[in-house]
Amino acid sequence: MCKTVIQQVLLTALLLCAISSTAQHQIEHPSSDLNYDQIYAYGVDANITPALDLLQQSSDKLSAKDQSFKERFLARFVEGESPESDEQIQHEQIQELLSIFQSYWRKSMLDTSQNFDGYLASQVGPFLKKNHPPVKDIDIQRDSIGYYLSDYVHSQGFFTTKKVGKTGRLVDLPIWQTQLDTIYTFELHKDQMRVPVAMMKDFISLGWIQYATLGRHYPGGWATKDTLFCVRQAYDLDSENFQISYLAHEGRHLDDYRHFPVLKSYDLEYRAKLTELSLADESLFGLISFFIHQSNQASKNPHQFANYCLIRDLSQQLFRKDFEENLELWHKIEKAKINKAALKLLKRNTRQLQKQGKDVETILKS
Repeated sequence: MCKTVIQQVLLTALLLCAISSTAQHQIEHPSSDLNYDQIYAYGVDANITPALDLLQQSSDKLSAKDQSFKERFLARFVEGESPESDEQIQHEQIQELLSIFQSYWRKSMLDTSQNFDGYLASQVGPFLKKNHPPVKDIDIQRDSIGYYLSDYVHSQGFFTTKKVGKTGRLVDLPIWQTQLDTIYTFELHKDQMRVPVAMMKDFISLGWIQYATLGRHYPGGWATKDTLFCVRQAYDLDSENFQISYLAHEGRHLDDYRHFPVLKSYDLEYRAKLTELSLADESLFGLISFFIHQSNQASKNPHQFANYCLIRDLSQQLFRKDFEENLELWHKIEKAKINKAALKLLKRNTRQLQKQGKDVETILKS
């Protein structure tokens, strides 16, 4: 198996690239007294306290399924337990490392007013000194600790990113056991693309988003400068979800990395999601619903901010409104018209970026 090198310049956006697609991979919750959409939205935004408030204000007469979810959520974030992860990991040191990260994630999600990166470093440093001989006599600096962490994980026979770095505002830790490299050829708006795809399987950790949502959401994959990484369990490879929400979405990232190398994550996501909406058919209204429910103009999460911007811009195009969240009205619009409007916005955005040149960082926040 080949351990594919991940370019450092892309690490800050690394694992956020395909979160939108994961909504299609999990079992949908039926009619419920719990507002799952809002609870998960808070989780994806790494802001758990409002989700706890929703759960604690919920009815005393929940269904068995809802009550089970509530108990598991409270156990994780009030009592600090992580039973699902503990059952899956047989490697004692990797379990210890993941527990360190889970404690950091939990603290960060419960108190968004503070930065707990220093706390994480204070725990990871001694862990590496104890368990990773190459750093035993090295003074580990904060800016290099992510490389040493990655080196340690690889030394134990697992895969992770070349540098353990941030996803959104939190340091993340994806760990997988199997990677199979292949090539995919596909068309992206008349451009023929032939790209390496690393299929990742047997995950020990899918990162803080999975942790925050009890496995309901997680990254479906990501793009680096020259390779796409795919969470294999997330997709039916024959589905539109894979062809559009993964290949086309990540293919847009790959193309944008070449033409706009310093473009910010929220702009990259805006363009990739517009690409999805310009091509989607059977998944179109599911995507729109997800983008509406997972939108937040004030969020520091690139996905939620991009979701807000694209629904805002499409609403202005199709409804002459600032933000249309009524799905019944969206269903009254022909799919082809929505596809066309999304492509129009994408082309307009491309012209704006080209006008500013390769050093452009953002259009959305300029």
